[in-house]
Amino acid sequence: MRPLVLLVGIVFEGYRGYLLDSIGSVADVWLLAEAEPAPSVAEKLAGHTVVDVFDTPALVAAAREVAGRRRVTGVLSWDELKMSGTAHVARALGLPGVGPDVVDRCRDKHRTRAALAAAGVPQPASEVVSTAAEATAAADRIGYPVVLKPRDLGASMGVIRVGSRQDLADGYAHARAARVGPVPYRSDGVLVEEFVDGPEVSVDSWVSAGRSHPLFTAHKTTGYPPYFEEIGHVVDGREPGDPDLYRVVAAAHEALGFDHGMTHVELRLARDGWRVIEVNCRLGGDLIPMLGRAATGVDAGVVAARLACGLEPDPRPGRDRAAAVRFLYPHASCQVDRVEIDTSRLPAAIELAAGLVQPGTTISPPPAGHVWGRYAVLVAVSGTPEGCAAALDAAEPAVLLHTRTGTPESSTVGHLADNYKKQ
Repeated sequence: MRPLVLLVGIVFEGYRGYLLDSIGSVADVWLLAEAEPAPSVAEKLAGHTVVDVFDTPALVAAAREVAGRRRVTGVLSWDELKMSGTAHVARALGLPGVGPDVVDRCRDKHRTRAALAAAGVPQPASEVVSTAAEATAAADRIGYPVVLKPRDLGASMGVIRVGSRQDLADGYAHARAARVGPVPYRSDGVLVEEFVDGPEVSVDSWVSAGRSHPLFTAHKTTGYPPYFEEIGHVVDGREPGDPDLYRVVAAAHEALGFDHGMTHVELRLARDGWRVIEVNCRLGGDLIPMLGRAATGVDAGVVAARLACGLEPDPRPGRDRAAAVRFLYPHASCQVDRVEIDTSRLPAAIELAAGLVQPGTTISPPPAGHVWGRYAVLVAVSGTPEGCAAALDAAEPAVLLHTRTGTPESSTVGHLADNYKKQ
């Protein structure tokens, strides 16, 4: 009988739903989610259970019920907010993975900073604060510009660069106001940090028996300053691994006690070397695993599934291409009528062109819209990052966002899962 993996929640199905095929190549998948799966998802499952995934006792009980009928060999999730519940399921069923405290140490950015500092891992200076006055004092000590961010959110929500003392109160209010329902309010919920003015990358790795194994590095493009909206990524399969970068990633894993599973570590390059920005105990988001597979031939979803089942992965790069993703946003707040793509105008290098919003949805650019402000996505695969950039530039005019209140903007159409082209 094939292994059975419990998958906790599907969030942003279009962004990570394609990973179901990767996981399904290793094991049968049983979904634990807060709603009935879409038909396109249900057909790929061995079964599913509807449960409040943020109610940990209920989630564990649902997992035990499945385990009473079939032998469960692993559990995983790719949603930042569901990682804690996933760790509780792994502990309750005796499955591979890190404990809930390790997950919390990664999710709570202040605990992350404390653990990295104790181990001497390079990172920006950081202080946790409860008021705008405390934030001002911290920024005075650290020195401007500073970055303010929520203590335990993700995807750059609420993150803002502040360049002067007179802007600090507004920056604090922006970071303090960023909320996501399941995340509890903390009075000391904002970090004031040193700004590292250098290129930003993310490294997706697998960790087994405490040993770190980098899979690929993605170079990040951010926009909408002073915010840090993630508008694109590129993975270059020809790029040699950076030993210094990988040493810092491995040191971060060790400092946090992360010894089994997948990580997505974000870093910036300072004058004296790499600094850890944050450590996420999950697969990368924003289609980065898709880019990694297209550029290197390494399927992070397969690696994650094997790790979850306690099997040793053996990923072997087999490609040396470049792959890039770009997200499109409206110029102003609008109500979507439809997203249209003229496929005849897409360059051959475009592997994915898709809309991300349904008719009637109101979307806005950052900071109000954030990730939810994206209306389309483009993915290009070429021999070089420059080739990807040229293809993405050429593809943008083929995408039109039709609104119910104004003139069409350049944009993309379709459903992400339907438009995904397997490499």
